[in-house]
Amino acid sequence: MLIGFAGIIASRAVVGAIDLGTLGKDAQAIAQILTGLIAVLGVPLALSQVVNLRRQLFAYERERQRSFDASANLVITARDTLTRPAVLGAIEPPRRISSGDTPGAQPSPKADIGKRLLRLDLTLRNVGEGAVDVLGCLVSARSLDQQGEGVAAEGRDAQWDDLTAHYWNNKTDWLSPGLSTTKHVVYASDALARIKADSHKVLSRIDQINDFTGEVYLLYRVFVVARRSARTVDDVENWTALQRALLNVNSPAFREASNEPDPLGLVAAPNGWRLFVHHYEALADPKLRPLRAQADRELAAITEPAERAAASVRLDEQLQEYCRHNLLPAWKTFRKDLERAGNDPRGFAALEQHRKFAQRQRESERRFPWDAQEIWTDYFYILLQPDATGEDLGDGSR
Repeated sequence: MLIGFAGIIASRAVVGAIDLGTLGKDAQAIAQILTGLIAVLGVPLALSQVVNLRRQLFAYERERQRSFDASANLVITARDTLTRPAVLGAIEPPRRISSGDTPGAQPSPKADIGKRLLRLDLTLRNVGEGAVDVLGCLVSARSLDQQGEGVAAEGRDAQWDDLTAHYWNNKTDWLSPGLSTTKHVVYASDALARIKADSHKVLSRIDQINDFTGEVYLLYRVFVVARRSARTVDDVENWTALQRALLNVNSPAFREASNEPDPLGLVAAPNGWRLFVHHYEALADPKLRPLRAQADRELAAITEPAERAAASVRLDEQLQEYCRHNLLPAWKTFRKDLERAGNDPRGFAALEQHRKFAQRQRESERRFPWDAQEIWTDYFYILLQPDATGEDLGDGSR
């Protein structure tokens, strides 16, 4: 009978019909039954029934969570836009938007003279029954050039690592230094993406590329992590800090200080993401962005070219030193954990055998429970043509 009441309470919780008054009545009924059980069966058997009740409630809760998790789904689609090469004095026409689309949240910068802007708009459509929070949306791109064609011609599929990268620190790159560097397309720590049920958000990655001749094939990799929507103050603060950590790690100053050509590329994998959540708090330093803004203001006030160049070097070094002192220790710990997990056949489970790691894992699970997260990794082929008109090139699926 006690288990029957557990079923009543759990079923009401599942359908959302339980309230404090109902819960009080059920608890009073259970208390009366428990008193009767103690009188008839004695304390040991009565306590056994209480244990069974607790197990039953946990079982119903797990089933409810699994049902809710299964309903939280994102459908990811992509559209790409390529502008004509920028000309001195030319005015770029506004981007045409298809019916039903919304523009990406990122501002659209102007291209340097002779260069183009390549924009990838990702539509994240929530087809589940509950709202979701996007914890991270990391996008990188590589080109399928002669190296990639050679790999494919050998009779096997070209893998991601076979494609040509265009890293941020390759100043002589013919296409676009920085194109393959994974970017967090949530562009500010307070620009959080919460997607309600049966609705969508558009997030954008924008790259400046050199003008080119002939056709260029790109492969975009999109890594998205989302969870059921959480609205408590602590949840939102942790969410904001996680966004700030991702932005800090991908900042030019941190990449220079750490000598990482693609730091977020290490995060854009299940093990990498799960380990990053361990260390994000130490990487979410709120001072880096204001320091960068202050340096930009100081540099903008200098008009003499030689003095401006010297100041730029000095300010960049100051920001890099700040990253080395405040962010790099946590990043090195993250890299060490990632290497240990990669070298052990047990992967992430091997790290859980260490006491200090297990302590961090408990705190990580409290803030961002792993079983409450969903991960998507999608790939989109894009064909770039030199005679692009500035309108949408397609749905990014070619």
